[in-house]
Amino acid sequence: MNVAIVTDSAVDSWLRFRGLVAQWKAHCGAMSSVSESVLFPAYQNIIGMGETAVPFLLRQLADEGDDPDQWFWALKAITGADPVNEDDLGNNLLMARSWFEWGISMGYAW
Repeated sequence: MNVAIVTDSAVDSWLRFRGLVAQWKAHCGAMSSVSESVLFPAYQNIIGMGETAVPFLLRQLADEGDDPDQWFWALKAITGADPVNEDDLGNNLLMARSWFEWGISMGYAW
């Protein structure tokens, strides 16, 4: 059984992450260019959070349900992993599932 210990630092990081997500979505929500939207400063700041952001990104993907947003670039940039099958590229739902499986295999809880 995995137990998550929540510290003030983790709460602060989560709140920072949520604020950056809100900024990114407000600015890039209707943007069709993935490469342009991932260069937006809020998205880059999420990447800058490093390993701390990984469970937050997985939670964000899970919360977005059947319409996950473009968090794959950030996950790949932070972790160096690329668990998505080439046949699934472009299908955000299948890409999210690949990242969930990867996250579980790496011991992340979200």
